[in-house]
Amino acid sequence: MIPKNVKLKSREISVPGDKSLSHRSVLFAALSKGRSRVTGFLEAEDPLNTMAAFAKLGLKVSKVRPGEYEFESPGKDALVSPNAELDFGNAGTGIRLSAGLICGLKKVNAVLTGDDSLKKRPMGRIIQPLTAMGASIVGLGEKETAPLKIEGKKLNGFRYESPIASAQIKSCLMLAAIASEADLEYSETILSRDHTENMFRFLGNRIEQITPLRFKIGPPYVLNGGEFKVPGDISSAAFFLVLGVLAKEGNLIVKNIGLNPARIGILTALRLMGAQIDVLNERVECGEPVGDLKTYPSTLKKANIPESLIPSIIDEIPVLSIAGLFAEGGFEIRHAEELRAKESDRIHTMVSNFRALGIEVEEYPDGYALDGTSRRSAEVWAGLSSGKSVPIRSFMDHRIAMSFLILRALSGFSLDIDETSWIETSFPGFETLLGSCLHE
Repeated sequence: MIPKNVKLKSREISVPGDKSLSHRSVLFAALSKGRSRVTGFLEAEDPLNTMAAFAKLGLKVSKVRPGEYEFESPGKDALVSPNAELDFGNAGTGIRLSAGLICGLKKVNAVLTGDDSLKKRPMGRIIQPLTAMGASIVGLGEKETAPLKIEGKKLNGFRYESPIASAQIKSCLMLAAIASEADLEYSETILSRDHTENMFRFLGNRIEQITPLRFKIGPPYVLNGGEFKVPGDISSAAFFLVLGVLAKEGNLIVKNIGLNPARIGILTALRLMGAQIDVLNERVECGEPVGDLKTYPSTLKKANIPESLIPSIIDEIPVLSIAGLFAEGGFEIRHAEELRAKESDRIHTMVSNFRALGIEVEEYPDGYALDGTSRRSAEVWAGLSSGKSVPIRSFMDHRIAMSFLILRALSGFSLDIDETSWIETSFPGFETLLGSCLHE
């Protein structure tokens, strides 16, 4: 267990807008004939790439001020084929959701691509059900990976039982059905994030909830321009929640954070470990619960992270694992094989970096475990505290880079992180904000 020594300035901070909602605001604006406005938009590479892609399909984009945009769409039936490939950079959410939408646009043909990291990520999980709906979509890379070649067409009604809990698969198929005015009945084994459902309802549509894990949607769909307010991203706030609860002194208040029940697993997990975090000023905006989060210095301990919680913390597991280094008894995460399909294989990434630090870690197909209270661990912490520089590999993954920047701030260890430019995909200004929270 690493000793706590960092002192924070007690202050209020804000984090960038929710990435998931920023992507979806563009997609629904493109589907909706007329004018839409979004405030709080995350001006990071991922959602900006999605915005740029749909501008090539005919969505007019006007920037009002930082984080505020106006969109003018001719409507889904008047979107056009782009005259170049659609480059989504590193955005897995952007390419998967956009692929579903474009598959349902009659006469729109497009090739969707991205960077080297994106081209390694599995696309068969959307290609197979979309094809079953009647879509023409082919992965041009090895093993059904991007680039994705799509010929948009009228899709069929579809009933799908997803083998994994994935908001990306669910949203992809919903957008395909909406774009094509088709029915969709969808079920999953564990409830995944429901941002698409909330935005769909916010625009005036109805969802028939058959069971808590099964629903149905059908035309005619209401698609008029809307006013979207994007709250702060809890995945971005997670880094500062971990920083706050592991500080020796000081309180942070992270303002205006989206508190969707399918996204607040990080609060549950940290509280299971003993963290004290209060929710203040709760409210609802655009169908999404919102509030402010206040952290208190806390003593963490090893806790069982239940399988049911994994879908709601999948993006936060790297920084939660950093918190686990400071927990009495160590840390273990299981049932998280989905981590291997993220921007990097995050199980391998975290394990290899922990081992570079000298930490003994047991790797499993679906997670990893470490014992932070062993004699060996105490020797490792002492050695790292002596100032020895340790190379950390980010593997082109923004959340890995940010997680180890949090560890460096909390521990004072000399960590040489190979590259931090990936952070721009989700959290511009992260390092500056982190530095502003620390006492000199």
